[in-house]
Amino acid sequence: MSIETRASLLMRLRSAEDTAAWADFLAIYEPVIYRLARARGLQDADAREVTQDVLLAVAGAIHRFDPTGKPRFAGWLARITRNAAIDRIRRSSLRGGGGSDFFRLLEQVPDTSDESSLFELERRRALFRFAAARVRETVSDSSWQAFWATAVEGQEPAGVAKRLRVSVGAVYVARCRVLAKIKTAVTEADE
Repeated sequence: MSIETRASLLMRLRSAEDTAAWADFLAIYEPVIYRLARARGLQDADAREVTQDVLLAVAGAIHRFDPTGKPRFAGWLARITRNAAIDRIRRSSLRGGGGSDFFRLLEQVPDTSDESSLFELERRRALFRFAAARVRETVSDSSWQAFWATAVEGQEPAGVAKRLRVSVGAVYVARCRVLAKIKTAVTEADE
């Protein structure tokens, strides 16, 4: 199931003064854009520049984007990111004269079907991190540790219970409650 970017967030981005909308957008999409740039073989500094270029492009063009039309927002943003990465690789090639490096990096740029899959994967990861950070602030440290250790790190509930000095049942309950809150937060962030 594909997670769609909520149209209301995209509409709110049209106002540069809506700092809450931009903060949510940046928390979710800035790491996605950065990872896509790194996946194309760019160095950290170049990937950060591409990320800034993409964010500036989005800020300048979001008022023209129709969230109900084609392309979907994810495809639009992935294409902007891909083009910015290729431009960055091209500029680096022209400055450094490394022609073979330029062609090697361009070969690393995935085709559009791989690109869409990578974008969706990174987007889901970013939504999880965004939601988890919000939920983390609302639950006890013990509940969070029980969730994280068992659901994310894959530790055995019995070992986690022993370390936290709670019952195994308490670990399962904490994991379920925190996971439910994260699912709700992801849904809210994406509706």
